[in-house]
Amino acid sequence: MLGSMSQHLRVLVGLLDDLTLKDMETRLANWLLKRCPRPLADAPAIVQLDRTKRVLAAEMGATSETLSRTLAKFRDKKLLRVKGNTITVAKPSNLQKLLNQHLGEL
Repeated sequence: MLGSMSQHLRVLVGLLDDLTLKDMETRLANWLLKRCPRPLADAPAIVQLDRTKRVLAAEMGATSETLSRTLAKFRDKKLLRVKGNTITVAKPSNLQKLLNQHLGEL
């Protein structure tokens, strides 16, 4: 039981860190990379949204408009494509580079 509580606490601390210490681009890049099967790959990766964009935005501590603008910014940078509930990360390694830049890890 203690192990289960410890794991739950780690998850909550990670979520709190995501919400308080990172901007929306960083949170979204991190969220997408966690769902890519091979985040350092150069091949496209498919991420299926299992929730609405409005719910995802709320979970990230943003409005749906902010999420949409951030997805559009990533699309303009050729990092991803969005069609309905499917997000295709063009090259996860490029998204990882962007995340590292936002985190100050060059």
